[in-house]
Amino acid sequence: MLKIFTIMPLLILLAEAKLGAGLMINEFVTNTTGDWVELCLSGAEKEKMDISGLYVTMYYGTNERLGQEPITIYTYDRPETPYDDRFIVVHLTRPETPDETDWSGDTNGNGYIDVYCNNYSASLWNSDGIVAVDSDDDPANGGIIDFVYYSNRDGNPNSTIASYVASAQNQGQWSVYSGKNIQECGVFIGAEGLESYMSVSRANQNDTNSANDFAVTNIQTPGKPNIILPLFTGSKLFKPLRRMITLIPGHGIFGKGEMPLFVFITCFIKFRIFSITGALLYESPLFPSVQPGFFNLYWSPLFHRSRYRTGLYLCKIEAVSPGMRRSEEEIIYIILSRYR
Repeated sequence: MLKIFTIMPLLILLAEAKLGAGLMINEFVTNTTGDWVELCLSGAEKEKMDISGLYVTMYYGTNERLGQEPITIYTYDRPETPYDDRFIVVHLTRPETPDETDWSGDTNGNGYIDVYCNNYSASLWNSDGIVAVDSDDDPANGGIIDFVYYSNRDGNPNSTIASYVASAQNQGQWSVYSGKNIQECGVFIGAEGLESYMSVSRANQNDTNSANDFAVTNIQTPGKPNIILPLFTGSKLFKPLRRMITLIPGHGIFGKGEMPLFVFITCFIKFRIFSITGALLYESPLFPSVQPGFFNLYWSPLFHRSRYRTGLYLCKIEAVSPGMRRSEEEIIYIILSRYR
């Protein structure tokens, strides 16, 4: 649960992949229907790397290299491509989908390159686990390029995972821990593991090969800079980012009726429009399971039969979290003008 105590922009850390040298794990998820790992490349201003011959793996079971054709990641976002060249998202268990490569580009149009692997079908474990970038799928061969160990710290470390961690420690790719329970040196993902909307994201600008480099966040950002917010015990569901909206129907800039929110907890959201006297004019459909992060609502009178007059309108935004058994509402103001 999240609570924001200062101005929103000051709380957002954008990890822009200038994080040390080389290819690194930037973000990953462990409790989705198709777990993925996001890679980034740091280094000089204009470096690049073909990663097609590498493995992104938890080692367990069968794994495969990233691609048969060149897949190039860059330290910068090239202006000649319509997608962000700084990130590549590796889907670990979706071999049925063709890879996006240097030749194909961003075929699904989501703004980044997706690579699809036929790795161990149950990865990544949402308890004790590791993620590695390696030259093969054997942790003992000395080919580890980057490595993350994460754990629910239940006091019962998995012996196979512990052996992988030992290999990484022997190669200087994970910090050595001298305590009794090796789980204490892993990124703590919570006693029950990650929720489906959570991810582990790189937060440290310097790659120290330790849990200090990462943070658990409620906001997944595949193919984009990480957004890391401090986690506090609070219960706020969402926050309007603007309290006053100017709406000019048909206008190129002010005609969208965009109402930006920041959602802290997965919830159901709807809004209602009222006249200044309190008469209900419009009720939106319910938006189910809105995930944490930035979210926009839209209201445009052009799509309604009624002709709304120039004036001030009230918008009541309502959110419900069934899991928390909590509801919340906020009022924002819309200035509607039919004059240009």
